[in-house]
Amino acid sequence: MSELDDVQRWQPGTTIVHREVWQGRLWAQRPMIVVSDEADRLITWIPVGTVRQVPTTPPTRPHPVDPADPTNRKASVIANLELGDWVLTDHVWDVSTLWIMRPGDWHAAWASWRADGTKLGWYINLQEPFVRTEAGIDAMDLMLDIVAEPDCSSWRWKDADEFDELVDRGIFGQDLAGTVLNEAHRVIESIEARTGVFGEPWHDWQPDPSWPRPRLRDGQAGTVATS
Repeated sequence: MSELDDVQRWQPGTTIVHREVWQGRLWAQRPMIVVSDEADRLITWIPVGTVRQVPTTPPTRPHPVDPADPTNRKASVIANLELGDWVLTDHVWDVSTLWIMRPGDWHAAWASWRADGTKLGWYINLQEPFVRTEAGIDAMDLMLDIVAEPDCSSWRWKDADEFDELVDRGIFGQDLAGTVLNEAHRVIESIEARTGVFGEPWHDWQPDPSWPRPRLRDGQAGTVATS
C-alpha cells in the first residue's frame, strides 16, 4: 500500500481550515469548504463573506494612517514578518474563490468571482506546498502572485516589489526565492499555453447551494502547526 493510500480524505462539503505559519507563529487562517479531495489535487471553496484572520500591526507599534494604501500595506507586511510581533484580526473575504491545489506544488490556482457573481479571473498564489493537518492544511503564503484574465488572454505580476524587498532584506532566503520564481515561470508557461487547470472550464463551475458559509470554530484563534 502506498503512502497516498493511507491519507484520510475529506468528503465534499466538509469545512477545513487553511493555516499559514511563519517561524512557528500563526500568520493567518481561513475556513474553506472541500469541493474535491483526490490523490492528484485538493479543491476548496471560499465564498464571499467568509471571515478569515489576518496579521496586523500590534498595538505596541504605530499603525499606518491608511492601512488600505498599498504602500502602507506592503510596509506593514514586511515589518510584521521581520519583527515577528503581529497580532491577528478578522477580515471579511470580498470575493468568491475556488482553490485548486496539487500535492507538492508551490502555488494554488484560484478561480475567482466578484460579489455579484461575474467572473474575476485567475489568481495564482505562490505558497509553500500544502501539508495536511488534523483540522485541514498548512501552507504559508510567499507574497508573490500572478493575476490572469478568465480566458488567460493576459497576465500580470502582483506584489513583485514586496517579494523583492523580502528577499533583499533576507527575510526570504535566496534558495526559497529561486524556488518561488521557478514555480512562477512554470505557471506562466501554463497560463500562456492554456494547459492544466487553465485549459479547464472552472469559471463555469457552481457551488452546491446547500453548502453554508464556512466559519472558524471557537478556540481556533492562535493555534499553530505542530510536528
